[in-house]
Amino acid sequence: MAKAARTIHRLLFVFVLISLLATLGADGVGSRRCPRVPSMTAERACTAVSGTRRLRGLCLRTLRAGAPAVPVTRHAAAAVRAALGSYAATVAAATSLLDGGAVPADDERAAFGACMVGYGRARGAMARVAADLAGGCDGAAGLRAGYTAGLRGMDGCRRGLLGYPASPLYARNLADRNVTLLAALLCSLVPAPLA
Repeated sequence: MAKAARTIHRLLFVFVLISLLATLGADGVGSRRCPRVPSMTAERACTAVSGTRRLRGLCLRTLRAGAPAVPVTRHAAAAVRAALGSYAATVAAATSLLDGGAVPADDERAAFGACMVGYGRARGAMARVAADLAGGCDGAAGLRAGYTAGLRGMDGCRRGLLGYPASPLYARNLADRNVTLLAALLCSLVPAPLA
């Protein structure tokens, strides 16, 4: 009987020790504490970040309105994926236009080239944002720098195209910038890690 009691005591001690270590490991001993990430429906998240009906409509289409409440990181990630997909489509369209000879003027070709540099920067920045969102709470600290760089990439393209408002790339860049802005606004809902 005493032997059984000691065995139960040891098992209980081991169980408590493992539970304690698991709890400490989950909290990230030595790292930042994660704040509670709010959950919202797509409608609520879009209302929170949209200042215009047009941006709210883009937001609801991007997040597929009607879904149940999810952590805002999922909404932000969906917008970042949409931005990255839109960038890829625009780069493919610009490449097709350039390769097909649809951009005859040398100045406009140079503007397209400068624009693609902006897209490359935006793509790299938003890919880091996507990784940060997937990386949990510690990645949230770098979100602002990432989406700001993404917006700068879109704006770099826009500056080069100001002289060519009839260009099909001009309208695509405006649409891509709006998706990038939406991603940035949704990322702003993600709380920063606690110090």
